[in-house]
Amino acid sequence: MATLGMTTLNRAEKILAGLIGIAVLAIFATFMTLSFFNYPVADDFCAAAKARDLGFFKALAFWYQNWSGRYTLHSVWTAVMMPQDIFQTYRIAPMLLLTSTWLSFSFLIARIAQGRLLTHWILLLGGISSILFIAGVPDVAQTFYWMGGSITYQLANILLLLLLGLLVWRETTAHNDRRHTLIFWLSSLLVIAIIGANEISLFLTVSILCCGALYAVWTRRDSRMFWIVLLVIALIAALISVLAPGNYQRYSNSIGENDSTLRPPIWLAVTLYFPWVSLRILYWLSNLGIWASGFILLAVTVQPARTLLYREGKFRKSWLLLPALWLILLFLLNAIGFVINRYPLPERAESVVYLLFLLGGSPVLIILGHFLMGDGLQRIDRQWIAPAAALLLINLLGTPNVFEAYKDSYRGYRYHQEQQDRIAAIQAAKKRGETEIVVASLSHPPRTLFATDIATDPGNFRNECLSEYYQVHSIRLGASGQR
Repeated sequence: MATLGMTTLNRAEKILAGLIGIAVLAIFATFMTLSFFNYPVADDFCAAAKARDLGFFKALAFWYQNWSGRYTLHSVWTAVMMPQDIFQTYRIAPMLLLTSTWLSFSFLIARIAQGRLLTHWILLLGGISSILFIAGVPDVAQTFYWMGGSITYQLANILLLLLLGLLVWRETTAHNDRRHTLIFWLSSLLVIAIIGANEISLFLTVSILCCGALYAVWTRRDSRMFWIVLLVIALIAALISVLAPGNYQRYSNSIGENDSTLRPPIWLAVTLYFPWVSLRILYWLSNLGIWASGFILLAVTVQPARTLLYREGKFRKSWLLLPALWLILLFLLNAIGFVINRYPLPERAESVVYLLFLLGGSPVLIILGHFLMGDGLQRIDRQWIAPAAALLLINLLGTPNVFEAYKDSYRGYRYHQEQQDRIAAIQAAKKRGETEIVVASLSHPPRTLFATDIATDPGNFRNECLSEYYQVHSIRLGASGQR
């Protein structure tokens, strides 16, 4: 990566790098613009109602006792929902998450580069990584725009990127005690926050820290106490989250009489597990942008990688443990959904798995490339980098999620108007003294923004959350054409 700089690029590569930078900015601008059309849905209204009625700390106690041990989610969610006008503050959240995703990827890349990349390259690579992430998440609305999903999973993803950057910094260029202390306290806070966000990130974080601690102890690194203490902190935080009374109450409700989910038999869930995970990985691998970016990275890191991966001119096969652990973790994270619900993970939770796929993909490609090709990698012709960059540019602009966002730029305005009409209708009905309110359904809501909606059944939990927020007996969708 040290060879990647403006002075080493030919004219075609400079033009392509500039075009990729413009494409990254344009794509981010599109997703940022959609934030202005964003509206709370489902249990967002329950969070807002509890924040209003109970206050911050009593609301946290309520969620911990009655819903789940995701203390990070409930803390951030409640804080955001405290202001009286939640519709204005709600639009800020996806903007912050999108920006933080870019910056957190850039921070991790900067720590890996260890000062050998200029700032503009770090930001460009961070932007490319962010777009590849956005392009691969199963549901953009649940990942960035619906706060019930974004605070639960995407905030944890951002914090994990920052944590990984700190861990790389601790093991590479942080050489004095003051930096060690700073990194330890920041890492501890991040670990606690990630553990309290969701169970998938909890398992992934504990797994990473466990592997790091074992490696540090095995190799007698001076950072071994750092890793061990972080792992202990993570385990304590995990116990606080997992042992929350709300977890057991929620699980009891989900398997009791109130559970309407049609679950497949255990034998069928076991049978479908391996094909599902394999097909999901193959689907992610079908993204040509991942292959194009991986090829470029493989080509420009040949010499630094040889220094790291080889000893006395021979490839160190111990590095093959990393691809194996990466693949095992991908299957284990997906297994959580099948074990708990006999179904794959919800799409919002799959964003955590995809982040692991994306983060591990490039190192695995480099390791396997050197293992399989060896000295043959040095014969990669420089002329192939420009076509790969062109393919990357086309892919960034043409992925389904990005294309959907383009279309939703005008759908979003209609969605905004219909949501405004619904709010006005509810408020007008309340002024007339109505307590059982009927509202119109939404027409062709934008997929990038739309996570879910209320139902015709006033007893649906999404309807109950909206009714609780507006303090009326019930709110439901009318029949076709009814308002």
